[in-house]
Amino acid sequence: MAVPSFARILRLLPLLLLPAFCLLQAQNVRLARPTPKVGEFHVLKADLHMHTVFSDGEVWPTTRVLEAWREDLDVISISDHDDYHPHEKDVTADLNRPFAIASPLAQGLGILLVPGVEITKGDIHFNALFVTEFNAFRGKELQVALAEAKRQSAFSFWNHPGWKGTAQWWPPIATAFSDKLLQGIEVVNGNSYYAEAHPWVGQYKLTILSNSDIHRPSLSAEERSLTLLFAREKSLGGVREALDSGRTVAWQQKRLIGSEALLTSLFRAYVQTPAHIQPPAGTRTAALQIRNVSALHFDLKVVEAPKWMTVTASQAAPQSTALFTVRLAKDAPASRQRVTLRLEVSNALAGPNTPLVVPVEFDYVP
Repeated sequence: MAVPSFARILRLLPLLLLPAFCLLQAQNVRLARPTPKVGEFHVLKADLHMHTVFSDGEVWPTTRVLEAWREDLDVISISDHDDYHPHEKDVTADLNRPFAIASPLAQGLGILLVPGVEITKGDIHFNALFVTEFNAFRGKELQVALAEAKRQSAFSFWNHPGWKGTAQWWPPIATAFSDKLLQGIEVVNGNSYYAEAHPWVGQYKLTILSNSDIHRPSLSAEERSLTLLFAREKSLGGVREALDSGRTVAWQQKRLIGSEALLTSLFRAYVQTPAHIQPPAGTRTAALQIRNVSALHFDLKVVEAPKWMTVTASQAAPQSTALFTVRLAKDAPASRQRVTLRLEVSNALAGPNTPLVVPVEFDYVP
């Protein structure tokens, strides 16, 4: 078989490198996922639980930053395990390193990087955020490690409470709560929603968290579960204040989980309805246009309307306008009327099996 000449290889080199170049270019395009302000609050997209090769993850810390940038995240925390380092033969177990490596790129790309560690003790895991001494938790029992997190003024939340079965308020959790060592709970971890743990948010006044717990390279933004933070400012201080105040909503693909007040405020800020509807002359059918200006998804169902009006509703997809059909009965009013529809947002949970219901008002003009 003839061996290609060096000159021929040089001519072919651009073609040989083109697929890799195109892949590199595709990986460095940012997907815009807008979450506009809600009142005075910035709505920050956060993933506060992820791993790198410095524990049991599969990627370098800067990869996590680039993934976050591409997926239009605002805040991340690399929370490698304190006591689990399967790559220790190849990579140091010093947990200062992931944060130190990721920080310059995160700062350059405008990503807020929260210093964090996953406190890993048996089957009960906590994330400690805003830590100042990354390696101080190694080799300690759970309560001692959590007390250390409190000494460092960290924000600690219980990770994946149902990953080994049905979530229960285990005695170590009860002790941690009574000792004021627990501030939040991961109601969503990746593709898992722990419905049995959801009531504890209100019962114990815990902050809702939703994170990817990602170990492998990220595949798509749609797979990543996030926490929406209602922050007064786009800063680490703003992130901390939002967490401490419990102003968070879980965003799991198309599902939203949070308090009725925060879910309602999201809907009001992001879903726009017309001031009035008017059927064309001689018809009894009108169009109701609903505009969603955000990256969130809202599945809508009409649960209450005037008896003389029937509305066919389905969804308000991200950054789109949905056209809902309004059919009017023969006895529809002959004069201008203020109309109130009650919409169920089926994918927004204000509690276990409790979808959000919001009123929407507009004028009917005959």
